[in-house]
Amino acid sequence: MQEFLGPTLAGICCSPRKGRATFEAMTVCLESARQAEPSINTVLIELAGRQIGHCIACDTCRKGLNCGLTDDFSDLISMLSAPSMIGIIIGTPVYVGNMTAQCKAFLDRSVVFRRNGWLWRDKIGGVLAVGAVRNGGQELAIQSVRAAMLCHDMICISEGGGTSHFGAALVSDQAGSVRNDDQGLALARNLGSRAARLAVQLKRGFATAG
Repeated sequence: MQEFLGPTLAGICCSPRKGRATFEAMTVCLESARQAEPSINTVLIELAGRQIGHCIACDTCRKGLNCGLTDDFSDLISMLSAPSMIGIIIGTPVYVGNMTAQCKAFLDRSVVFRRNGWLWRDKIGGVLAVGAVRNGGQELAIQSVRAAMLCHDMICISEGGGTSHFGAALVSDQAGSVRNDDQGLALARNLGSRAARLAVQLKRGFATAG
């Protein structure tokens, strides 16, 4: 997995389907982040096609920055624990009113970062969710992901702009695309811009304080 030298904002797409609505939303979100703060890198990681099993509470991660399961999650540990990682935006489709199984497995496995020095502490955490209808569970999915972020002592942000609720909620059409959801895309752009600007501000503030 590629690692970046400069400050980096990661977007994690937790859909089991590659390149679909959540990917579109995250692409828009990260593009807005780059426009807001050209000094940062962005990286988009799709979990689709990756084998990421559920946590089995083996406690291997209590002994060091590694996981007892041998699968594709291990390839992400180095990059997502790097000091250059200033924020993480997680995107999930809504399945039966909440996040996907892929998203929950990823978040459970992320305990490795908490147990090895709180490596996500003070990182920016944002969430976007895509549903089949406007009120299809996006808000609950977003807040469920934010609960995991708070367990890492991350700095959770809203989508910013004039709404500033829990995150970016989008609606996909029958073709599995968010391109026609102007309202949702605006929220995704606001989320990316807010994440990038605040992450850079915090990084500068920590450097000055240090």
